[in-house]
Amino acid sequence: MIYFFITAWVLTVSLEAVVWWIFLKGKPGPLVFYSVLINSLTLPLAQYLYLNFLDNLLVMALLVVLVETILIYLLLRVRPRQAFYLAVLANLVSALVGLLVVGLW
Repeated sequence: MIYFFITAWVLTVSLEAVVWWIFLKGKPGPLVFYSVLINSLTLPLAQYLYLNFLDNLLVMALLVVLVETILIYLLLRVRPRQAFYLAVLANLVSALVGLLVVGLW
């Protein structure tokens, strides 16, 4: 179980940092750092809530996007709309890759 969580975390952090880097053209170091911070909060929280309280993947994804939008806005200092788009796109990419990996697992 811990191996699965660590793999999911590394994959999510990496993919979301790459998505941000592609669209923001910023220095990769800070983007990876902020991705580590944000996903270290949202991924365990989302998994815990999903497994114990909210058995609805769509609702959980929406909650994560809302939280990440706020954090991206505050940390990356982008416009609110841009923060929302980055959160949606980054989570969509990491979710699709995650579903592909789980399907192949």
